[in-house]
This record gives sequence, C-alpha cells and structure tokens, in this order.
Amino acid sequence: MFVKPEGDRLRVLVRVPLRSITETQWPETRPGLLDISRAEPQLRAAALSQIAGQLEILEGDRRLDQPSAAIVKVGLLSDRSFDSYDQALAHITGPPLPDNIDFVTQQGMMDALFEYAIQSQDAAFSIHPNFMMLGVTVQTTLRFLAPNRPERAFSLHNYPGLVRLDPRWFQAAGRFVVEGFFHILDGADHLLFLFCLIIPFRCLRTLAL
Repeated sequence: MFVKPEGDRLRVLVRVPLRSITETQWPETRPGLLDISRAEPQLRAAALSQIAGQLEILEGDRRLDQPSAAIVKVGLLSDRSFDSYDQALAHITGPPLPDNIDFVTQQGMMDALFEYAIQSQDAAFSIHPNFMMLGVTVQTTLRFLAPNRPERAFSLHNYPGLVRLDPRWFQAAGRFVVEGFFHILDGADHLLFLFCLIIPFRCLRTLAL
C-alpha cells in the first residue's frame, strides 16, 4: 500500500492477491482463468467493500469520507510495478491487460487506486485498517509519502489499530514497544530465551530489575 497526499486529495494505492477475495464469483473463460473483460464490476465491488470499506483514514481528528474516485484492475503476479509509487500509479492509470491472455485467478493480483478529498496535504494523517477478512493472517506493507518529508515505511501485522503515518518520536517509540512485545510472544525460541535469562535469579526484586 502507498499513501500520498497531493494538494486537495489523498491517493491510496493498494495491491492484494485475488485469492484473498473469497466471497466473489469471478467470471471465467475456462475453469480457473479470469475473464478480464467481464470482471470489472466484481473487481470494483470487492475493492470498495473489502479494501476501502475496511480502511478508516483520518486527517487530524476528522475521518475522511469514502473515496471520491476509484480505479481497479488486475495485475500479474510477475508484475513489479508496486516496487515504487510512480510505477504503481503508472500501472493503475495505464492500459489494462489484454482480454485474450490466460489469467490464472489464483495467481493474480487486484490493484486499486482510491482518491480521498482532503483539506491540506500537510495535515497529520492516520489510518485504521482492518483487513482480517482477507486471510487468517494479514501482513500489510505501507509506505507514506508526505510532501517535503522523508518517506515513512510500516510493516503492519493483522489488526494493528490506529497507525499514525507521521508520528512524533514518542508515538513511534510506543509502537516499537507494542510490536516488540507481540513479536516476542509470537515465537517459542524467544520465550525460551527469556526463560533461560531468568533461571539464575532467586530474588523477585532482582528479577524485576
């Protein structure tokens, strides 16, 4: 996902695997092959309900309305356009894939561009994503490109809660603490390491310190 404020609009570019959209009956040319020419209504409905509908964006304390514009198309698994914002934007706004290719639905991607009306590109933006309907576990890579500021990169796991896209130092530190805590709990080797560390201690006060 790329998020970029530009003038009076906020652009959000998203790529998800088509196989994560589980409640859609895709039109097919043959079993397992997507009929690209007839898939636009299903793609748009899935993007608006399962992506934009599950993404709350705030400008300061004000929640943004639903996107004022949306472009949705399919992409090949081998396509590398989402390596950068400019490439992803050119891909989504460019010509669609030809209808006559054999597009394997389970190996394809759904690419979407959403545009939200904003008051200022220099505002403090936050997002509240809830993409858990896309999979048992969800890993979201997000890059925030604010004007005249360094790019911010985020790796969000499952349901991350409210994410401030240009956080103050103490807000960033707090997120590191939370992510680190759950990262430790996520692995048996981490817990075993902590257990080995506390074995030598006999005094509760020393252990706490």
